[in-house]
Amino acid sequence: MKTLLLAAAVLSTSSLSLAAAPEKSLCHADETVLFQCTIKSKQAVLCASGASKGDAGKLQYRYGTEKKIELSYPDTPQPAAGTFFRSETAYSGGGEERIRFKSGDYDYFLFQRTVRTGFGNGPNNPEFSGGIVTRHGNDVTKRLCTRDDPIKAGTQDLPEEEFESLDN
Repeated sequence: MKTLLLAAAVLSTSSLSLAAAPEKSLCHADETVLFQCTIKSKQAVLCASGASKGDAGKLQYRYGTEKKIELSYPDTPQPAAGTFFRSETAYSGGGEERIRFKSGDYDYFLFQRTVRTGFGNGPNNPEFSGGIVTRHGNDVTKRLCTRDDPIKAGTQDLPEEEFESLDN
């Protein structure tokens, strides 16, 4: 009976650690993850290498799977200046942070936002979301992450730009 209880305890502990395991990343072990988003079976990440205080380092965006990266921008990691830009805005009871870059004719906005949903006497049940917005001319598409906190610490050193509305 003791053996059976011990085996059950080990199995339940190992399943808990599997559930809490960090999300795998397309960033390399020596890179810092600035953005990480899973959309269906693919990942979108923004990776930084060589960052120091006041310098975001060299950045590269990757989209795809561990077996096949479908988009890397730029081709090799490059300094953020002139390539990646950060913006933010406040909302009533929340806000939004974005990282923008341009590849070809497409603008990519990596974002996370908190929006207040409760008004009046009801509770403020904020909605959290994160994802990727792509814009090609007037066509705008949005894909949401499976987790709500894709932007990680370290983005404060990216060059800043004015927050732009993406509403059509």
